[in-house]
Amino acid sequence: MSDSQQHPPYGSRLANHPRPAIALTAVTYLLLGFLENLPGDFIPALLYFSALGVLALYLMPYVLGLPRGRKPLREYCRDIRLLPVRPLGRNVLLGLLLAALTLSSILIAALLTGHFVLDWSTVPALRLVKGLTRGIWEEVFFRGIILVLFMSVYPRPTAVFLSSFLFAIVHLDPMNVSAGTIVDVISVFFMALLFTYLVLKTGSLLPAIVFHYVHDILLLLVQNAPGADETLASALLFGFLWTSLAIGAAITRVVVERWPAGESTAVPTQA
Repeated sequence: MSDSQQHPPYGSRLANHPRPAIALTAVTYLLLGFLENLPGDFIPALLYFSALGVLALYLMPYVLGLPRGRKPLREYCRDIRLLPVRPLGRNVLLGLLLAALTLSSILIAALLTGHFVLDWSTVPALRLVKGLTRGIWEEVFFRGIILVLFMSVYPRPTAVFLSSFLFAIVHLDPMNVSAGTIVDVISVFFMALLFTYLVLKTGSLLPAIVFHYVHDILLLLVQNAPGADETLASALLFGFLWTSLAIGAAITRVVVERWPAGESTAVPTQA
């Protein structure tokens, strides 16, 4: 059965209408972002993390019935590829390897500017907490729920493109649009493509969560090149980063082929 083939009606009105369900999921995710902007440091960050957790693990499977109707938490987690996590070693190591690859490429670009400064203050404790929200819940919502919804109405390549495009667009600040921010969004789109390929190839969100988290919390550390020529720094950054993403896709394919999950942990390809 192809990814775009229609399925019998789910026990949820929203699940039977995936297009508005995609919009509702994305908008709700964005609206909850106001919690992170409340006064304070750790409390708003923890509130945001907790609210997204309630939305993802309670409201989605039990109340809204997304992405495939109301069902027990374990079945829901399998639908969105939050389960299985095995082979655990492969999935964690693959996530760490890809994060090391992208971060190394950014570090090399920063070093080539001649202005790199190692500054551990760019990785404060608050960033470690906020990184959990980005690493876990962005993957659950965009490579989990939203991707499954897209795949219920579009062929897989189209669904991958559209979900990655949506992920990139939500990172665009409409009040600060410039050539630089557009290139940043394009870079986010390419990152999303690799996250999605990683999830589909491994059948698990875990490697993408590990990759996303480590990349996000250390990004400012390796990108720290104050005083560098902006044009040169940007050209080096995106050139090396985009090359590393292509290499990362090739590494993912080789690792998964050499270290398969096995039939007992395989996730149904039906979407």
